[in-house]
Amino acid sequence: MNLGENIKEFYLELNPFRLVLDTHRGFSATIILFAYMLLFAILIYKITMIVLERIRPAKDPGHEYNRRKVLRTGYLGFFIIIYLPIIFSSLQLLPTVLGLAGAGIVISLKEVWLNMVGWFMIMGGNGFKVGDRIEIDNVKGDVVNIGFLKFSLLEISGDPKAEQSTNRLIHFPNFNIVLHRFFLVSDAMDFVWDEFKISLTVDSDWEKAEKICNHILHEELVLAPELVDEKIRELSKNYLVRLGKSTPIVYTSLEPEGYILLSLRYLTPIRSKRLNRILISKEILRQFKNETEIYFIQPKR
Repeated sequence: MNLGENIKEFYLELNPFRLVLDTHRGFSATIILFAYMLLFAILIYKITMIVLERIRPAKDPGHEYNRRKVLRTGYLGFFIIIYLPIIFSSLQLLPTVLGLAGAGIVISLKEVWLNMVGWFMIMGGNGFKVGDRIEIDNVKGDVVNIGFLKFSLLEISGDPKAEQSTNRLIHFPNFNIVLHRFFLVSDAMDFVWDEFKISLTVDSDWEKAEKICNHILHEELVLAPELVDEKIRELSKNYLVRLGKSTPIVYTSLEPEGYILLSLRYLTPIRSKRLNRILISKEILRQFKNETEIYFIQPKR
């Protein structure tokens, strides 16, 4: 076989028209045909865009973006419909093509599959439900909707002293539950420990101040011990919970900076955290007002 015949045979093997008509082509021939078809589709799309821009230029960048997006989607759907019968005309390659297509679909839709896995985790025993308060990826909020692919939070202020709604909705894909840890305050145990500090001068009557604070914590808070015990019993059905001491307490310490620190620690419902803090603060100010031996200070930071 001379050089001319070799070139002719090579041309015939790469001739796109021959590849289209050949219904018994092999895998390598199908890959070459696919490359031809892809280049042809891109060329037609580019020519269409150039002609369209000359005939009817876009009014603004937004109009151009939308037009390109519509044309790209339309051309993609059109060429897929036209090309599939040609690709699958060689039935002996059908299992191979379907396997490659399936692998491509799984890889390209990875986040969709992860969202589905996340949905099953959310709906499981260790997940959450609408009404629970969670913190995920440094965002805290109340769950207001759970979908198959995403869930929505009504955002809570990041200030730990506030715990107030910002009235902003934040949507998270469900795969965040798979990839990130989250913190949950559910209806089964909707109370948390809160603590705030009072600084007094060293010459203050700290014993009297401590007594007043203890009285306020035990008398003013509206969190009955039996309610806490009931919540713990309910939570213990699914988790091994040992809460320990659940009654309010005041810790008194002498700080190295030279002042007395009273730390008021108590359990409060998560949604009443700020209200209880305000009520306790007002009562402390009210009762300390007439005490001549108790002096507040602002510690240096």
